[in-house]
Amino acid sequence: MNIIAIANQKGGCGKTTTAINLASELGKREKRVLLIDMDPQGHATLGLGINDRDQPGLYEVFSDERSFYEVLLPDVAPNADLLPANVTLAAVEPLLTGQPGRERQLLEQLERYGQHYDYVLIDCPPSLGLLSINALRAAQQVLAPVEASLYALDGLQQLHDITGMLSEKYHIDLPIRVLPVMFDTHTRFAQTVLRQLREQLPTGLSGIRIRHTVRAREAAWFGKPLIDYAPNATASQDYRQLADEILAASGQAVVTHLKEALETTHVTEQEDKHMIPTGKRARRQMVVLDFDEIDCKRLQLAGDFNNWVPDQDIETRHVNGHWQKVFTAPPGVYEYRIVVDGKWQQDPTNPAEIPNELGGINSLLQIPVHH
Repeated sequence: MNIIAIANQKGGCGKTTTAINLASELGKREKRVLLIDMDPQGHATLGLGINDRDQPGLYEVFSDERSFYEVLLPDVAPNADLLPANVTLAAVEPLLTGQPGRERQLLEQLERYGQHYDYVLIDCPPSLGLLSINALRAAQQVLAPVEASLYALDGLQQLHDITGMLSEKYHIDLPIRVLPVMFDTHTRFAQTVLRQLREQLPTGLSGIRIRHTVRAREAAWFGKPLIDYAPNATASQDYRQLADEILAASGQAVVTHLKEALETTHVTEQEDKHMIPTGKRARRQMVVLDFDEIDCKRLQLAGDFNNWVPDQDIETRHVNGHWQKVFTAPPGVYEYRIVVDGKWQQDPTNPAEIPNELGGINSLLQIPVHH
């Protein structure tokens, strides 16, 4: 049983996305995987399409209200089970405080029930409290996703300090593998952060870089692993190579995807996320969007399909006094917004929507495959 804590006290750095996709990919390699959601926000649970807030989980196990197997959700992905979490998990720290062996509660559960798994992945909360201590105490190694930001080094330093304390207290070896995520490796800033990670922290640096893709947010919205939702996205390729690296580190068989990655490097992110499963380019479809409820002097359209440049490669028509936008794009799911008299907003005529990185809402457009 290989137990990996996916941890970083900074939120929004790709821990949950990494946990979900690594679990799914290892499962596809015929490994039995357990994904443990230790975040009271339950993002790994939500990210796998489980929206029941009353679903019992880890809190009920720690409080002896339910057994491990009673709360376990089997086969949330091929060969992957989930130990879910919900907001009640936030109350576990007062529950465990003062108990003997409070830092070993998760480890004892895994020693008792987890022996038939090849890999246990623990999605840690964005804090270094008792939940994270339990995860780190149970783990054999730490995978620390980190993005190129001002706070990356500070968060990793604190993680290194606490793993060092646990290693010394319990006489265990707890190595950290740093995983650069949401990276644009072509920028000078990203290269600077990588260089500082190598030079300033006594940690191992993964050879994999998880590239940024907007498809990750969409996959979470639809409750699917990215590698299933958009298997040809660049980040999906990266997560497959991460699974290769994890398997190699544990001495298990590796299925290399280097050839696949090399064959698709000439395909842009805009193209590769809209390829059909056979790997062939999907035929572009004509799209006609009608905006018959918007009264304005000027209406523009921007989205994934035109690199977010308003009205680039889009024909504007006026039909019966209403706006109509016409363009072509490969089949797939696209995010977009409209620009009404210079003001960006979601499409009020379209109920399909998804939160964007700036705290607003983008509209969703699905273009089906026509044979």
